[in-house]
Parts: sequence; structure tokens; C-alpha cells
Amino acid sequence: MYNVRTQFLIGYLILIFILMGVIIGGILQVRHLGTSVDRILKNNYVSVVAAENMKEFLERQDSAATFYLAGQVEKARKQYQFFRPLFAQAADVEAHNITEPGEQQLSDDIQRQFAKYQKAIERLLYANPPMPPEQARAYYFHVLEPAFLRLKQRAQDVLDLNQQAIVKADKRARTEARRAFWLGITASVLALGLALFFSYRMVNSTLAPLRSLVRQAEEIGAGHFNQRIEVHRSDEIGALARAFNRMAERLQEARRVEEERYQRAERMSEAALESLYDPVIVADAEGRLVHVNRAAEGLFGPEANLIGKPIDETIRDKSIVTALHKAIHQQSASVAEDEAGMVDLEYAGIPRTYRLRTTPMKAEGGELLGAVAVLEDITHLRQLDRLKTEFIGIASHELRTPVTSLQLSVDLLQEGTLGPLTPEQQEVVRCQKEDLQRLDRMMRDLLDITRLETGATPPRFEIVSAEQLVQNAVEAIEPQTKAKNLHLRVEVFPLLPPLRADPAQINRVLLNLLNNAVRFTPEGGQIHIKVYPKDEKVFFSVQDTGIGIPPEYLPRIFERFVQVPGVARSGAGLGLSIAQTIVKAHGGQITVESTPGKGSTFTFYLPVKEL
Repeated sequence: MYNVRTQFLIGYLILIFILMGVIIGGILQVRHLGTSVDRILKNNYVSVVAAENMKEFLERQDSAATFYLAGQVEKARKQYQFFRPLFAQAADVEAHNITEPGEQQLSDDIQRQFAKYQKAIERLLYANPPMPPEQARAYYFHVLEPAFLRLKQRAQDVLDLNQQAIVKADKRARTEARRAFWLGITASVLALGLALFFSYRMVNSTLAPLRSLVRQAEEIGAGHFNQRIEVHRSDEIGALARAFNRMAERLQEARRVEEERYQRAERMSEAALESLYDPVIVADAEGRLVHVNRAAEGLFGPEANLIGKPIDETIRDKSIVTALHKAIHQQSASVAEDEAGMVDLEYAGIPRTYRLRTTPMKAEGGELLGAVAVLEDITHLRQLDRLKTEFIGIASHELRTPVTSLQLSVDLLQEGTLGPLTPEQQEVVRCQKEDLQRLDRMMRDLLDITRLETGATPPRFEIVSAEQLVQNAVEAIEPQTKAKNLHLRVEVFPLLPPLRADPAQINRVLLNLLNNAVRFTPEGGQIHIKVYPKDEKVFFSVQDTGIGIPPEYLPRIFERFVQVPGVARSGAGLGLSIAQTIVKAHGGQITVESTPGKGSTFTFYLPVKEL
């Protein structure tokens, strides 16, 4: 029995001989037909392309004239300068490719008319002084446009002349092609009959045993690795069957090992989730719960009652549901560190505070699998923060009485009530008074921020005008800007919606930002105040050209007592923290952008809707 290679070789040799006969006949016919087609392309195609290009480049020059009439002078001149040489080049190609009777006269006429058109359009584009608009339009419609249409018609005449010649040559080529076509059909039918006969014989004798091989191989491909191929042959097909059997044995063993590894990894993952102290919620891409760990069961109930149900029905906290939907539908994580990321829940009847973090889960190919939410228990941190705030408030309040007494004593010393002071003593008393004033301001700020954070002084909301808020702040800061020769620019968008806010607190925020801008902007600098609406919010922006903030301080700039080193200290570093607390109490947010050496931009917004 011949091997598969020999069987195919014999069959292919027969087909090759048949194919060679058809190919040789076809080559002769194609060569003859190609000669006819080449005549068409050689004689007339160059002129057709040149005529099309002349029309297009001429229209571009006419567009330049219309741009000039529309007031775009530079654009018109650039476009004319670009397409004028292109038109001349196309006209030159046509002049050197005269193939038809009468084409020479058309080409000469195009050269003459283009010279006239060039002078006419340049008189419009480069007139000095420029034509008045009415005169320019009249010149275009009475002089330039008729010249454009005549020249375009001459290019069209060249195109029509060569296209007619191509049509005639095409008819001749088609007649020859039809004759070649029928000859080719006859030869091909004969060759096809012979090829089908030999192919049928070869396929039946060689490929019939492969049908059984394919059926059993499909079983293995479907995962039935216990299947074995039974083909008793000594040729290549038999060797292939034995290789398939060996592969199936190895795949069966690899699947067993992989299943054990997967089950072990799954058990470890579940054990890790169950051992976490923080509650974990896992949802699929459809928004259904697929897993909750033991800590989450203490918040939302047994896992058996939750699995497979929509998160909207099983999770009773709206902020968790919203964050999970955001991670699934928008594929964005939620890692807020402020109050927006805090969730208050009861665990075993005890109120606790959690920091919510959600993130989408994706496969290696980027396919969305679902989302996971982790609730970090920060109850002890909130308690520590509350104790710290209470301590600061009590300490600041208790210190005010002795500080006030010290200030009174310093005033008595300065006034000479207790006797005259030497110049040295007066300098010491003056320094003491400045330190006491700075200490008094810091205690007042600490008391204010404590009251704001504990809710002791909530905002006194009223309907206010954004324009009036800015005007009051600008009037208060204007003497400082003039004294420092700063350029203050105020930009307030018209028709701003009214706001529901505490005018005194918002005025304090604006004054704090403006005072910082004045303090850290050198003489001759600029301060830009901008108020504008966006997405049902009103944004307030204070931009300066001062020294800027180093990048490493930007994430902490709104924390208490944070001050940028290397600048003059004029406070305790509480102003921005107070401003942030006030803005958050109004339902807004404050942000900062800064480049060292170029300045800073502080922006906060207040919602238009009722809080």
C-alpha cells in the first residue's frame, strides 16, 4: 500500500498537467487581451487623469476666491498658491500627451485661458489696496467666475474627447475578450471534468479512513479524554491516530492536576475571604450577589438567603448599592476617603462606621466579571477623631481666659499704667503682644473648626446671590491688593441661579482663599476670581500667579496645621481646613491645582438644588 504522500503526489501530478494546459492557453489569451487594454491606457488614460486633475485644481482655486470674499484672506492666498502650480503641472502633462484629433487646439486654448484666469484671480487676491467687499463680489461674479467656467469647460472637453476614444477602444477590446472568454470556458470545462474525475478517485482512496479519525478526534476535542482512536494502518494516518491517543492520555492527566489545583485555590480564596475581619460583598456582572464572607453575614444576614438575588433587594444601604452599580456599569472604583465614603451600619445591634471601597473585577482579557465591595471598620478611628476634636475644643476654650488676662496685662504695660518701660522692655512687650494675638487667633480657629465638625454651629441657610458673595469678599480684600500692586480680575457669569447658603461662612471661605492669594503672590502679580454654573452647581475659582505649592503637599493641603515650608508663616495652618469643612457642610467640595513658580487655583462649588 502506498503511503499518503505517494498517493497525493500521483494525484497532484495529474492535476498539475491538466492545470498547465489550461494555464498556457489562458496566458496566450491574456497576453493578447492585455495588448489591447494597454493600448487604451497608453493612448488616452494619461490625458483623462490630467483633465480630471485640472478640473479639481481649478475648483480649488475658485474656492480660494470664495474664501477671500468670506474674509479669510490668508487661507485664500495659501490655497491659491498651493493649487496654481498643480494645475499648471496637469496642463503641462496634457500638452505633452496629444493623442486625438483636435486635442492640440484644446490644450493650447487651456494654456491661454489659464494665463488670463491667473491674472484675474491674482488681481483679486493681491490687490493693493484690497478691493472693498462689494467691489470684490462684483468683480468675482462678472469677471472671475465666467473665466473659471470657460476654463473648466475646456478641461471637460479634453476629458470628453479622451473618454470617447477610450469607449471606442474598449469596444474593440470587449470583442476580443468575448472570444477569449468562450475559448477559456471550453478549455476550463474540459479540464474541470478531468480534474473532478481524478480528484474523486484520489479522495475516495485516500481520505475515506480519515472520517473515522475525525469523529473520534472531535470526541477528544469536546473534553472526552477517555476516548481512544481505533485506526489500524501503517501509514501516516495510523501514526496520527497513535499520536492523538498519546495526547489524550496527557490531556487527561493534565486536566486532573489542573482541577485539583483549581479546587485548592478556590478553597484558599474562600478561606481567606471568610477569615477577613472586614465585611466583603461580591456581585456578578448582572448585579446579583455571588458571595459574602462571615463578617458581611453579620450585617446583611445568612449567605444562603442572599446568593443569587439582586443587590438592590439584599443590601439595605443605598450608598453600597450605588457604589456596586457604579463599579459594574461604569467600571470605575470608589475609594473616597472623606465623609462620602463612610457608611453607618449596625453589627449585632451595635452602631459601627465603615469606609466603603468598591472596585470592578475583570478577567485577563478585560471582560467584566463583576464587582467587589470591602467595608473597612473604622469605628475606633472615628471615636479617636471625636475625642481629639473634643479635647481641642475644651483646651482652646479653657486657654482663652488666661490668654485674655495676659493680653490685658500686656496692654497695661504698654500704656505705662504700671510705670514707664525702657525701650528694651517695650520691644519685649510688643513681641509678647504679637505672640498672644497669634495664639488667640489660633484658639479661635480651633474652636471654630471644632464647632463646625461637631455640628455645634451649623450653616444658617438663606437664599443668597453668588454675585453678592463675591462682591463682598472683593470689597474686603481690595485694599490689600492695591497696597501690594496686584491686578485683581473678577469674572462672574450672567444669570447665575440663586444659592441656599450661609453668607457669613461662604464669605469666610472666599476671604481665606483671597488672603492666601494676596499673601503668596509677589508684587505686580495677578489674582483672577471666576464664578460660573455647571451641572446644577455654581463654581467659585480663585487663581493667582504666586509661588505655587510643591506637589508633595497638594494631597495634605486641606489638613489641619499643614503649612508649606519655606514661606512666611502668618497663621496656624487651619484656614484651608476650616474652608473645606464649611464647603462640605454646604454639600460642596473644594479642590486645588498648583504648579510651583506659576501659581495656584482653588475651586469649590455649591449645589443649586436645595440641600
